[in-house]
Amino acid sequence: MDVLTRRIGEPRILCLYATLQYYPDEVCRPDSSLGLIYLHSALRHAGFQVDLLDASIGRPGRDELSDTFYQRTPLPDVAPDLFRIGMTPERILEEVEPFDVIAISSIFTQQTGRCIEIAQLVKSVYPEKILVAGGVNARSLKDYFLDRGFDVIFLSEGEKAIVAFAEWLRSGRSSLDKVPGISFRRDGRTVTTPAGPPVTDLDEYSMPSWDALPNDRYWEISEPWGGRDGWLEDQKPRFASILTSRGCPYRCTYCHISKEVGGEAGDIGRLRFHSVERVEQELDTLKGLGVELVYINDDSLLAWKHRVHKVLDLLQRYDFLLADINGVNIRHLFKRTGSGDRLEVDFELLEHLYTAGFRRIGLPFESGSQRLLDKYSTSKWRIDKCDVFELIRVMANMGFTTNANFMVGYPDETLEELSQTYMLARRAMDAGLNGCGFFMVQPFPGTALYDEAVASGQLAPVTRPDDMGWSKSQSPSPFRDLKIDPQVLHYSRNLAFAMLNSDGRSRAWLEPSAPAAPAAAPVTAQPGERPLLPVV
Repeated sequence: MDVLTRRIGEPRILCLYATLQYYPDEVCRPDSSLGLIYLHSALRHAGFQVDLLDASIGRPGRDELSDTFYQRTPLPDVAPDLFRIGMTPERILEEVEPFDVIAISSIFTQQTGRCIEIAQLVKSVYPEKILVAGGVNARSLKDYFLDRGFDVIFLSEGEKAIVAFAEWLRSGRSSLDKVPGISFRRDGRTVTTPAGPPVTDLDEYSMPSWDALPNDRYWEISEPWGGRDGWLEDQKPRFASILTSRGCPYRCTYCHISKEVGGEAGDIGRLRFHSVERVEQELDTLKGLGVELVYINDDSLLAWKHRVHKVLDLLQRYDFLLADINGVNIRHLFKRTGSGDRLEVDFELLEHLYTAGFRRIGLPFESGSQRLLDKYSTSKWRIDKCDVFELIRVMANMGFTTNANFMVGYPDETLEELSQTYMLARRAMDAGLNGCGFFMVQPFPGTALYDEAVASGQLAPVTRPDDMGWSKSQSPSPFRDLKIDPQVLHYSRNLAFAMLNSDGRSRAWLEPSAPAAPAAAPVTAQPGERPLLPVV
């Protein structure tokens, strides 16, 4: 049945978060990403009948969390120990029955299987229903999704496109080819329409529909994005996420933004902002909903310093609890000086972050090799110009708890460069860092790194997306022909984590009342110095 030949006078649309899947060593938390509630808001403001369902939670009043979010169903056919959480298939079918269009968000590659589960389930019983998907993962795997039951994939920011699609269903006048930034099948071929120019003034978008989320259930589960597990102790604050900007000035090859300037997504990777007045309106809305903790989900909040200080003034006035910032770049915590090209720690920004309410900030060092930072991370900070050990000492003295993230397993990383990363981590811990983590580089579909690795033969084209990104602390590198023995890479990464987080300082990251670690003199690395770990 070609459902895209239908016209529906008043289409009823369900925005749906799919069920979820996890391994036992992972933190289970609802998706609750902002994209779907922006779409819900756009449809609602355009006058369409729209509802929202989180299938990992169910309908409050009809489903108990013990039967949904806390119900673990093994998935042995997918992977050992993997389990599914969420509504039963029977309950999902009951909920989707009244709707004409089911719109699913797919952001995380490792959750692909649950999105496909929903599509195939719905199509098996209601083949006439129209299934659409959006988000970076659905866009990057559009043919995979279209082959498995989806009718339309949205390739760019979806607020205007979903309204145009709903109007096409209702009117029957325009061609589906006029809907911007979508892919669909026609006569067995994939048709893709141009995304068009991005919205530069984000205030054109209506505020996300936070009120449509099952917030009471989220707050009962109490696993907010941001912060770190355990940092709230026994508190269960009312939390929500917010975006004050979209895009990023950098194009790191392992990030989806690397393919969001030009191409099918259009230019949505470019940095764009909400006005400060709009941010104030959104904070007012969250206060009105009873929200106490806010997670700022921007990819690059700190990029435009003049604006950042105005946003921090607002946050200070509202007195929210603040989880750590999603988009921190090391370079933005420094500023230029009047002489030379060396950068100074930006004390003013750090003090403003602290007075606004931030207490925990993750520092994405990413590598101790300048070559790798230049090649994969857009040269976004320079080791020789940014004294990150001074930064850590300053932040510790101010009262911040800090951790650092490092990435290992780059496709062409050498043993020497791996040792440089471990040494940087060691010196950072000696400077007062509270904890550090080492993450295996993941070439997710939808990134330039994925395309480059497939083209070079270092990575097979993805055949089962769910395998990517799972259990990063245990999984080996996905790349072929590494310069480092994969077993050495895997063992040394886990050993470095165990050694550097073994003295108890990392607990300060989890305990909000714990004092920051005292600053210590940095270890001075000399040319030829023996690396932290016996990796050779």
